Amino acid sequence: MLPGLRATKGWTQEKLEGLTVAGNGHVYAVTDNDGLDDATGETVFLDLGTAREVLGRD
Repeated sequence: MLPGLRATKGWTQEKLEGLTVAGNGHVYAVTDNDGLDDATGETVFLDLGTAREVLGRD
């Protein structure tokens, strides 16, 4: 996950807020840093690839 979260070369979120396998077979992750004093408030939505690639299974 970290390479995807670091791809923008900016703030690296501390944790994922959600992870799902969608109907198209892709795994998606989302962060939500609520704009507190020590966070930017940016949300990152990642397409991590297919379930087979990410999880090693269909």
